[in-house]
Amino acid sequence: MTPQQRANKIADLKQWLTDNPNHPDRTTIEADLRRYEQEQISRPIERDTLDLRDYNFYNI
Repeated sequence: MTPQQRANKIADLKQWLTDNPNHPDRTTIEADLRRYEQEQISRPIERDTLDLRDYNFYNI
């Protein structure tokens, strides 16, 4: 799941919880929301390891 899809899913679940305060599946949705939010926090951001500002690679 891409970060954007995860953010959309979190927004959908929050909206569902707002729209359905007394639904019997509320605890399941809350658990799913916590799981998605935890995945979003614990997932490292991938970054390039090459710093293009350091253009002088062969400095001897």
